[in-house]
Parts: sequence; C-alpha cells; structure tokens
Amino acid sequence: MKVIMKTRVAIVIFLLAALTLALTGCVVTSIYPFYFEKDVAFDSALLGDWTKANERWTFERAGETAYRLTYTEGEKSSVMQAHLFELRGQKFLDLFGPEPGDFGLVPARPAHVLLRVVKTGPTLEMVPLDYEWLANLLEKKPKIIRHHIVKVNGDKRLVLTADTAELQRFVRKHLKTEDAWKEVLKLQPDQAGSTRR
Repeated sequence: MKVIMKTRVAIVIFLLAALTLALTGCVVTSIYPFYFEKDVAFDSALLGDWTKANERWTFERAGETAYRLTYTEGEKSSVMQAHLFELRGQKFLDLFGPEPGDFGLVPARPAHVLLRVVKTGPTLEMVPLDYEWLANLLEKKPKIIRHHIVKVNGDKRLVLTADTAELQRFVRKHLKTEDAWKEVLKLQPDQAGSTRR
C-alpha cells in the first residue's frame, strides 16, 4: 500500500512538472490546499470582472463560500475553483485548477496556487508567494518545508508537497518577510460589460 501511495505521489509530482505560470514567471504551487474549511471566508467585493492588460478574471459565487474563477488571457480561458480564507487576520486566495491548462495563470496540471489579497477595492491587489525567494530559501535550508524538485525541459521547478497544516505554519511564519511577498498583481474593475455586484 505504501508503495502504491508513493507511486501515486510521484506521478502527481511528475504531472505538476510544467507549472510555469505567468505572473512574473513561475509561481509557487502545492499538491495540497493552503486552507482548512474552518479558515474559509467569503467577500462579495471579489465578485465580478477584473482586468489587467489582456487578462480577465471573473469571480462568480459557487456555493456558500467558494468562487468560480474564469481566467482569460487573450483568446484562451480556463475555469478554476477559488477559496478566500484568513490566516492571522490576513486574506488569501487558494486557486485550484482541476483541468490542465498550458497558458498564463493556469497550471499545466492540477495544483493549488496561493495569492495574498492586499486590497479588494476599488482595485483588486494580490501578491503571490515569491518563487525565487522560496527557491533560494530551500537551497539553503532544504528541510524548512517539504517539497520536490522536478525537471521540465532542462529547467528545475519546485512543487510543495507539505500538507495543509505545514503549509499554513510556513505562511504564518513568513507573513512579515518582505522578500516573500514582492510582486503585486493589480487588477482594475472592468468598466465595459462588467458584471460587478
């Protein structure tokens, strides 16, 4: 049974290989979600259409506490699940792409992506956990959080394999680490044909 589980984890890790997301290059991805159900919140300020250059983010309500996020880049689009949650008074979004994609924000294989929500109005401002910072930290201290390095077309990509509790401990520990949260993604409310509520 352990061999089967290890094989499944290895397959999942391998399938996560091409996780090159275009916020600024690579973003940190995880096999496990970054939230527990008890942490989930809902903010109607997220609902509607947000834009940046040729990207469109459309948040719709999906049940009591979840969102359906349609991410569009140019002519391509994909649907993801999004959960807003709180850790130590800070808001975060866990994005999960159950269907594989090969462009922009959409992971090449199912994976969780973490965004720290800085502002929800009048602009939507979010910050991903910085990939380069984490890669450098793991190079110096490889046991600080469970992860796996996969090779994709000669490039190395890291995938977090820690469970949710370990992920949250890590995020809480680095809430005030400036280098961990550098690149702000700013989205404007869509003025033309907006479905803002």
